[in-house]
Amino acid sequence: MKKFMGLLAVATSITLLFHACSKDEKTVSPPLPGNEFLTTVRVVLTNTSDPSDVQVASVTDSTLIANPPDSISHPALNLKANSTYTMSVLFLDETKKPAGNVTDDIYDRRNYHLICFDISGGANLTVTRTDLDTNNPPLPIGLQDKVTTGAASKGTFNLQLRHQPNAKNGDCAPGSSDADVDFNVTIK
Repeated sequence: MKKFMGLLAVATSITLLFHACSKDEKTVSPPLPGNEFLTTVRVVLTNTSDPSDVQVASVTDSTLIANPPDSISHPALNLKANSTYTMSVLFLDETKKPAGNVTDDIYDRRNYHLICFDISGGANLTVTRTDLDTNNPPLPIGLQDKVTTGAASKGTFNLQLRHQPNAKNGDCAPGSSDADVDFNVTIK
């Protein structure tokens, strides 16, 4: 009887195993990555002719940070006329201590992100993206850039981090914004 019960248990287990494995196959797509959580956008510009001329500006959404200091945002850039700068763009989550570096996550998902720049109000400068993703063909990212200034002027430098999973084509239109910030620019 014990032998029969053992064989019955094995037969039941095998039947259940085959029944569980006989489900219809379904194609499952992994979920698209969601928008990045970040509080701060920071740009660091270094003059290629004078490495001691380093300009840092940042914009922080202080509504996301408990008890933010009064001086948390520094949205002004003071650049030299007729100069070339290398620019690094950084994204931070300052709700954490120490601040989380979201830039690394954006770089890891560079095929889904594009940083877009818009210059307005008369600021005489251009921005050229210098880094590329791994799409085929490779498309610009915007974490590393070249900024070229012209004659003395003032204006606004807008930076948008576009979130474009399965839509990135090198254009700023597709997707949604992870960040959209303005920096005041003075070129002397």
